[in-house]
Amino acid sequence: MMGFEKLLLQGIPFTRLALGPESEVQLSDLAGNAMSVPVITACMLAGICSFQLRREQKSIEKVTLRNFALSQKYDHANGSVLAERGDLYGAKLSTTKDFAEVFAKIGDNLAVDAFRCSVLCNCESSGQTSPDEKVLECSDCGLGICHACTSRHQIGSHSLTEIITSETKRPNPHEFEMKLRCAAPSVLVLGKAWEDTIPEATGLESYSFQLQRVDRMRGHWLLTYGAWEDHGSGRQVAEIRVALGQIGALQKELGVAAYVKCFSPAIRHDNPKRGVLGDSARLILRTKGQSIDVESATWEVKGAKPTKSSLDIVGSDPTDSTRIQVGLNDDAAKALKSHSAQKKFTKNFPKSRNSLLHYHKKWKTWPGTIVVSGDENEASVNGTYKKMSCEHSIVLSALWRRDETDDSPALYLYLRPDVMRTDLDVAVISTTPSYRDNMEICELKDWIPENTLVEGTHSTNVRFLSWEPAPSLKLAVHEPTMAIEKRSKPFHDQVDTSKSDSSPILCEMSGLSNEVMASILQNCTDDGNSDVVTIDLYRKMGSQNAKKLSIVAAPSLLKYAAEGLLPLDLLRWYKLAQPEKSFGLCETNYPSRPVEKWTAVKSIAKRGKTTTESVKYEREFDAKESSDFYQKLMNRPSAFEASINKASGRLIIRMNPLVAGHQAAAHLVRGRGLGEDFVRSIDVSYSLSELSRMGEPKTKEFHVPNSDAFEETPVDGMELPLYSRQAKALTRMRDIEAGKVDFNEDERSEHTLNGIGWCLIGKASKMTPLKGGVLGDAIGSGKTVVTIALILSGIEEARAKRSVKDGKSGATLIVVPPGLVRQWDDERKKFTKNKLKSVILDSTQSLQRYTVKEICEADMVIVPAGIIEEKGKKTKDRPYTELLTNKADGIKIPPAPSNGHAEAPTIEGSWVRNMQSGPSIYVGNTSEQKHRDEQAYYGHAYAENIKKLRTKSFGPNERAVPLEYFSWDRVIVDECHECLVSTKRQDQVSKDTDFKVQARRGAREFLGVGCTDASSRPLLARTAFWGLTGTPLLETEARVTELANLMGGTYLTGSAHHWRKEERESGRDIFLNQQEEGSKSREYRCAIQESCHTYVREACQRNRGEQLAVKLERKQTFVNMSESDGAKFLKAIKVVNLESYSIRPDHLGEKAGDALTVTASSAARRDALFEIIDSIQKDEPHTKIIIFANAVYGGHESALSALKSSGRKFCHVDDSHSVLEQNEIISWFRHTDATEEDRARPRILLLSFNQAAGHNLQEACHHVIMYDPMYSGSDAVADASVEEQALGRVMRQGQREDVTCYRILVKGPNGEKCLDDCIVERNLDEDVLRAATSNFD
Repeated sequence: MMGFEKLLLQGIPFTRLALGPESEVQLSDLAGNAMSVPVITACMLAGICSFQLRREQKSIEKVTLRNFALSQKYDHANGSVLAERGDLYGAKLSTTKDFAEVFAKIGDNLAVDAFRCSVLCNCESSGQTSPDEKVLECSDCGLGICHACTSRHQIGSHSLTEIITSETKRPNPHEFEMKLRCAAPSVLVLGKAWEDTIPEATGLESYSFQLQRVDRMRGHWLLTYGAWEDHGSGRQVAEIRVALGQIGALQKELGVAAYVKCFSPAIRHDNPKRGVLGDSARLILRTKGQSIDVESATWEVKGAKPTKSSLDIVGSDPTDSTRIQVGLNDDAAKALKSHSAQKKFTKNFPKSRNSLLHYHKKWKTWPGTIVVSGDENEASVNGTYKKMSCEHSIVLSALWRRDETDDSPALYLYLRPDVMRTDLDVAVISTTPSYRDNMEICELKDWIPENTLVEGTHSTNVRFLSWEPAPSLKLAVHEPTMAIEKRSKPFHDQVDTSKSDSSPILCEMSGLSNEVMASILQNCTDDGNSDVVTIDLYRKMGSQNAKKLSIVAAPSLLKYAAEGLLPLDLLRWYKLAQPEKSFGLCETNYPSRPVEKWTAVKSIAKRGKTTTESVKYEREFDAKESSDFYQKLMNRPSAFEASINKASGRLIIRMNPLVAGHQAAAHLVRGRGLGEDFVRSIDVSYSLSELSRMGEPKTKEFHVPNSDAFEETPVDGMELPLYSRQAKALTRMRDIEAGKVDFNEDERSEHTLNGIGWCLIGKASKMTPLKGGVLGDAIGSGKTVVTIALILSGIEEARAKRSVKDGKSGATLIVVPPGLVRQWDDERKKFTKNKLKSVILDSTQSLQRYTVKEICEADMVIVPAGIIEEKGKKTKDRPYTELLTNKADGIKIPPAPSNGHAEAPTIEGSWVRNMQSGPSIYVGNTSEQKHRDEQAYYGHAYAENIKKLRTKSFGPNERAVPLEYFSWDRVIVDECHECLVSTKRQDQVSKDTDFKVQARRGAREFLGVGCTDASSRPLLARTAFWGLTGTPLLETEARVTELANLMGGTYLTGSAHHWRKEERESGRDIFLNQQEEGSKSREYRCAIQESCHTYVREACQRNRGEQLAVKLERKQTFVNMSESDGAKFLKAIKVVNLESYSIRPDHLGEKAGDALTVTASSAARRDALFEIIDSIQKDEPHTKIIIFANAVYGGHESALSALKSSGRKFCHVDDSHSVLEQNEIISWFRHTDATEEDRARPRILLLSFNQAAGHNLQEACHHVIMYDPMYSGSDAVADASVEEQALGRVMRQGQREDVTCYRILVKGPNGEKCLDDCIVERNLDEDVLRAATSNFD
């Protein structure tokens, strides 16, 4: 089945894809990776492709492609390759050069560099080059690995030696590619003897082979030349591959290898060949001395019929087989043997002396030594082969080597995989240890290693694969008939920004024959009246036209660009002058979308005699406006235009940089509330790049800097002096607030010339002062006191800017998790006494007590983050949003959506690009449009009320004015990660948390996380917007982008495409996003990464506290679950067909919940809790103990139930407590006992991990019990950070006692390693902890 057929079966219209010269494997991969096929179609596809199932139907054993081919004038040939369809048919070739001589010179100059900058380690397979200077190679199997990767791989089985040292300079692969394109010929042709020598080459002497691909491979670079029928509009009929560098694994000589593959056996109509299509001829040019030896090299062709024979292959020195090494045991063997396969599925299995359904009787052992005998050929494969110890680098770790001698080369015996999965893997003997090198000498038929250990199967049939010399074959280098005309005037000088349609000519190619022009214009609209016809590269026939362009024109154009002959420099940025209509505001290049409206839809539901009426709001769009917009979108100017001048035989390529500039600027200036001055001041530039030259971004850990380089800022009025590090952090924050720290806001727009691979990049940028940042000092290092000092240091300026009339408050608004409201006020009193006036708004009721004047004249206003989702007496009551609606005379705001959610990148209808797996813990919605609509309407209603509220005027004595009415001196978000980060499971199990799913969603609306217009945010800060957190969680670009938007709306590259935008968009807008934005290149991903790293360097700081004088002791208590709990556990994991206590959470995936619930609620865990409490209170009867439990999988509920049933006195915080009550309960554990009333209170405080952030409990507590480990899903970094936050409540500055952290780990009934062990090991991993705290100095 051809690749395009698989695409069609997937429901993918391949004619509308921007395809180039993709191989069949790549097309098949594209079809498979699209993941759009339903189960039924997948079964159909399997039935068509499966070797066994296909052979079930004898009537279709031989496929006849004639039945599926389109009718054409060449039907009489039955799919054969015809000379008259070649582009050289009847043409007289100009002077040609010999291929061997040309490439020998290329090899002499570039072979060494080709090897050095090829892929030498797996980390380089995506276009990168390892930053490590040293590269190692296994002398047994050829595994290549850089020194940096050795710590991440199991290398103990390999014999590694250095092949690249610190003294070796590795060339830049992108620069080398340009050199190679300059040196390599664009066109190859076959000589006169090919058709007579090779039957499948019939007709190919009339075809030219055009250079289509230049690929960086393992150990070498690969040039691929292709030949097509009908000047590129027909089938591909053959290819020539030229490898430059290392010819085969472990081969010391570098050189050039050429392989010719003819496709005629696979494309003929009658009995086409299926499976792997081998090469027809090869030429290997090896280095001899200092240069490549051309004289002794000759072309070789495959032997007509492989020689069949038999060998005696005897094994000894048994060693463990691969199955034993990977942990399989007798249970696996017995299970397979007991399985009875249906005969209808096995009757056509190939005949074999080895069972294809169960293990060999000797399956546990493989031979350590193999002796091969019986080969009477001159180049014999006889000899002793020793098993190599190499693991994980060859198929099944099966590799035996015959050592090299003076008379014979080293030979390798290994299993060659059938990568197309149409047949069984085959054992081969080869001169190199890699099946990719195509250097096999013979194939062992129906052989597995176990056969060598049984006398009856020592004799094995073999098939020798011979290559025969063919000195008459010649391959020639042909000068292309088409030429690129050099432009006399630089391209940039021709760009006129005063004209929106300025599209200067980038390059022209002359010499196009009538046949070539007809082929290119076959699918283009040509009325015959115009000499110049535009080639459609982006619409209905775009992919087909692009493919023809890639065949006919791309080789010469790319070579021309590599030689530096274009009228502009690749990768250089050229600045554009501002046009009359500012960049970003042009409706022609970037039309504005029609505004959506919301309509109330009433529905009535009857249940028995009860009738319930509900109102749901749905989006409404004007159909005509939407249709007009789509037409504008489709008709906007293209960045590239390709056309044919039929009269002069020219291909003309035009480029319009203004298109890229307008579209890049649109994201930077629209929807952000910025004035005309900002729009006119942005810098817009453009650059031309090539997709092939773009490397993958190097994955770098985010490194948060400290403040050591700054001067100290003294603050008058502080009761206690700042530490040096705190005073330096304050200096950095004041610099940002003073506008002294600039950040380059940058966005890009990319436009690809399909078929050629050139990419026009538009860049819009503007240096703007940072509007805030993140203080991420280590837990317990005094972020609160630094913030209070910041407020105090600028308090006179803030007070001077007050305006009761205009609602300008001089206060700093401090938004905190509910349990920290009172703590902040305590810290204010501790460090400033009453120098700062504070207003505490712990509820809507408390807001109603304060006037506009009192709020404006305050210095600090402290409010819980989830206040807008504060619940009233009834479940559906929302006092704060009801107050906002009444004061604004606005529309009713519904409760925040409480549906579960599946995070990006699984938003339905759109693949959110540039995201790693990390963002899967972000709060979003399920992949259903109705949930996006709920989130969107909630935000819409809230925003509409704020707009109306800000049009009102309130007198100084009016009370209960919502916080959104005021502007604040600054806004501080304490524990800012709490508002942004949670998991699906955490939100579903929010019963025992004080910061629930709806509160989190409300907090994000309250803080304006999804709002890009800083002037219309709910909370307006005149000076800055700051976040405080001890665990910044800055390990992905998506998180940094979201944090930057929260902290004042700083624009990072890619912000316009962040998934926060898409979590509330309509289906229409998600579709239009794909039309507007398209895919993003590797260059764009690099820009996103650099922007995020720059933001972290400039806006974030993290300082260590002084070394604690106390010690931390970690104790683990291991307990075995009961037999009954063990049975429940095994039942819970049965859904994944596993019955083992040693299972890991990642094996269970989303099905881990039931098993974790069993371990969390184990009776053994409860008993261990009481034993730990008793042991603590035995020595310290009056000490206070903090217990943290995981609310996600029932740990908190289990601990709560256990403490209640035990009769012990304890405290906990749940949904029934108001914010005031929560603060009062926690305050009992914040301070030491001073009165008898204090001493009479409970000694135990139970908190969920979700309640761990921000509390200062070090004064009165030094014992922490982690009832069960924190696990919320696959994000280890988030879970580890939560545990660190929990421990940091007592292990922090101010602690006078040594701290003990107890963990309870539940094992299997007989002490088997279980889930707790895996989770704790993961959460305490050094790399995970480093990522959780964002790698700081």
